[in-house]
Amino acid sequence: MSWISTLTPLHWALFSLIPIGIILLYFLKLRREAVEVPSTFLWKKTIEDLHVNSLLQRLRRSILLFLQLLIVALAAFAMLRPGVRGETSSQGRLVFLIDTSASMQTTDVDDDANRFERAKRLVSERIEAMSDSETAMLVSFSDRAEVLQSFTSDRNRLRDALSRAEVTNRPTDVLGALKAADGLANPRRTSEAGDVNDVQVADAMPADLLLYSDGGFQTVTEFDLGNLTPTYIPIGSGDVTNLAITAFSAERNIEKPEQVQIFATVLNLGTGQASATATLTLDDELLDASSVDLPVGEQAGLSFSIESEEAISLKLALDIKDDLAIDNVAYAALTPMRNVSVLVVTPGNTPLEMALSTSKAGKICQSEFVPPEFMATDSYKQRSEAGNDDLIIYDRCSPETMPRTNTFFIGALPSNKVSNTDGTSNDAWKWKSEPSGVALIDMDRTHPLMRYLELFSLLIFQGRSVEGPAGSTELLGADIGPMLTIAPRDGYQDLVLGFELISSDADGATQTNTNWYAERSWPVFILNVLRYLAGAAEVSGAPSYTPGDTVRLRVESAISNVDVQRLGDKTTSIPVGPSGVTEIVETDSPGNYRVKSGERIVDMFSINLFNRSESTIAATESIELGYESVEGKVAGVEKRQEYWRWLLLGMLAILATEWWVFGRRVG
Repeated sequence: MSWISTLTPLHWALFSLIPIGIILLYFLKLRREAVEVPSTFLWKKTIEDLHVNSLLQRLRRSILLFLQLLIVALAAFAMLRPGVRGETSSQGRLVFLIDTSASMQTTDVDDDANRFERAKRLVSERIEAMSDSETAMLVSFSDRAEVLQSFTSDRNRLRDALSRAEVTNRPTDVLGALKAADGLANPRRTSEAGDVNDVQVADAMPADLLLYSDGGFQTVTEFDLGNLTPTYIPIGSGDVTNLAITAFSAERNIEKPEQVQIFATVLNLGTGQASATATLTLDDELLDASSVDLPVGEQAGLSFSIESEEAISLKLALDIKDDLAIDNVAYAALTPMRNVSVLVVTPGNTPLEMALSTSKAGKICQSEFVPPEFMATDSYKQRSEAGNDDLIIYDRCSPETMPRTNTFFIGALPSNKVSNTDGTSNDAWKWKSEPSGVALIDMDRTHPLMRYLELFSLLIFQGRSVEGPAGSTELLGADIGPMLTIAPRDGYQDLVLGFELISSDADGATQTNTNWYAERSWPVFILNVLRYLAGAAEVSGAPSYTPGDTVRLRVESAISNVDVQRLGDKTTSIPVGPSGVTEIVETDSPGNYRVKSGERIVDMFSINLFNRSESTIAATESIELGYESVEGKVAGVEKRQEYWRWLLLGMLAILATEWWVFGRRVG
């Protein structure tokens, strides 16, 4: 038998006055005024109390007094909360780790809404079973850990912390939660083990690690449990049903932009065969449907084709009621075109003008051509310092000070410097070779700037290889070295082409230096530059992120703030940085998100689970923690059996008896 007091010592002191007061009521009687009556037959009750005229009198035996004192005693026992629990091997310190990842929304548990609610109930029962000498802390984890309550013996604080825990749509990473527990249970040292000067700076504080999860996380090998004694309480069943959409995207046909190709992957991650109908909707309007029937572990690829020239929001849903609902729905979108401002500083470049004036470039770009002398004007200085342009192209010229925007240099080098350790500085960009003929030999086809390009047939009469600063990336290589290089610069990017498109001979006459302008790849490359460096996006597939990701978007630099809305929810206003960059952090809910400036859509993105590990929802029987296999312990969770409710019921029964006795006595 154990006791949990619900009152403080002061409260108990005040409570102890109650039985004393009850007893005094039987001692202290009011002095009555003597009155002569002709007969005492009608005053029997009064006669019984006539002898009690002194302040203190011998206490007579009274059933009412006994019942009243018994009621007070039962109330006192009830407030002590007597209870019984089984034997425990607790070390006195408990660390509760509760999984709040997406898979904990699985509904394969009885008597609870989902696995997370089951885990909360089990943690709550263990908190109630704590003895007065035990302390505990509570940590929740999904893809990041959160200490909801540090070590305390106050059950009310632990209950409040547990009530704040909420299940999320995020993936699972238990390592952060283990490190939080490790920092409180294992001693720290001043240096590496084995060092003669090594000093232990904290005492070991062993603790029981109680992990409430379905086990759907990676094997943790780079962690030492040390003084933590793990107990794994598996939540959920090993027999589940789950069809999951693991991929969903939409892309426009490059040749025919009005045609939209839609692709999806459906995977059976349950433990039995399952079938469903996949329904495709556009802004809640039914477009198409396809059926899937999959054995365990198999997948099916779905494809749809529609026609639309507008920015659209798509949704794919499986009409199946399986154990996990969040992966039965996926979202995709086609982003709208975005107009960007491009300043071209050039002494004259007809191929560049033609590429920026094509029908596709004209839809997403507003370009302005100025001579190199414009860089000496106040208008240019204000423009470059404010970052009003999304991209500045420098053709055969270079500014004294780099602008606050992305740049593209053709046959010239950026003028920014890099600092040395001795306080001096050097040019960040350098020519690695003298002008000579160029033969292209290598290309980074994975970079967005080089998509859809075939360049090995180009003729380049003269060029120089480029050496960029630290962190630069070579996109196009030649026999003489890097020919196209991109590098970061204080939040911006600089792209440098090592050869000119148009050059001048000794007499100053204009002549072509390459046949690139006559190739189909030239306008395609300029479109890539506008999309990637200037931030323009032709109507194409919107990017997809996982719940909880920070979405970083680049919009027109002239926009000061944007409105972000998950379709169907309220709108949130977010400021835009000076370079047109904005960060969106409220991305926990799956869906299609629109970024608007006024009534105009400037960008779109989608949030989807798309996590095979989270969709594999069969609960694991054991987990690996720090090279140690921890078996699931289903029956090892203590539950305290308390009797205070029965004591209160007994107290009410005695109170009713006391009123009945009192009623008969005065009746």
